[in-house]
Amino acid sequence: MTITTTGKPNYTPNAYYLAPATGSQTVVAHTAVTNTALALISYADVIEPSLQGSSVTINICPAIAATTTATGGGAIGYLISGTAMFDPFEMDASTPAVADNASYTFTDGSGASQTAYFLDPCDSHSNGTTWHAHGNPDCVTSQVDTSTGASHIIGVALDGFPIYGGRDINGNIINVLQLDSCNGITSATPEFPGGAYHYVLPIGVTTKNASLNCYSGTVSPATLRSAQKLACNMKAMFAMIESKQINKRTTAEMVMPDGATMRADDHRHSQ
Repeated sequence: MTITTTGKPNYTPNAYYLAPATGSQTVVAHTAVTNTALALISYADVIEPSLQGSSVTINICPAIAATTTATGGGAIGYLISGTAMFDPFEMDASTPAVADNASYTFTDGSGASQTAYFLDPCDSHSNGTTWHAHGNPDCVTSQVDTSTGASHIIGVALDGFPIYGGRDINGNIINVLQLDSCNGITSATPEFPGGAYHYVLPIGVTTKNASLNCYSGTVSPATLRSAQKLACNMKAMFAMIESKQINKRTTAEMVMPDGATMRADDHRHSQ
């Protein structure tokens, strides 16, 4: 089965977001755990123009493998919203993104109060080209679930197993202790009343269990490599940010997890 996504959320995102600050941007907030400096950016002007869709081929007959496979960053699956699902971690591969959030409230040019988040209330944001969630995205689950009913399929992981929200067939909230190390469980769902293995995105969880840490099924090396390319791609967003710097020409840069420095003026990694 080949999945092709739009790359843009099918729900209305916030007007403004917080993103890692470049050298020329005003820092307005810091993340809660890693203390990453954040700047204010516009969804319409900066984020949306840089978003790209993806295409991936997934096994439609998955089976539990002899050993699990680490997610390794990047997309771990795709959602019915047309966007990606990521593992729980931020760029350092150890800090749960949902716990490392921040917000900034301000008055926009029209006099309206706005609140910008690093991760919005749907546990989602962009990494430069890929809109993705790191935890239970209620803007997506609400499209197929009621507030107290059973969770329905909202996506599929790269190994072919379905992804669900955080409620069981009876509408009870699933505890992370009920899940295996990959956030999986074999139980009845609306689509599989006889029971089937599936992944769960728990409700209200801000630890490493907010999303999948590993795959229980088999993922081809090519699929993993393709997904991991999405893990840390800020080039397009930096280019958009730089194009908005109409008052002065400055160099935007960020130190990436591999120690390289990314600069918006030449769009290269340098050691």
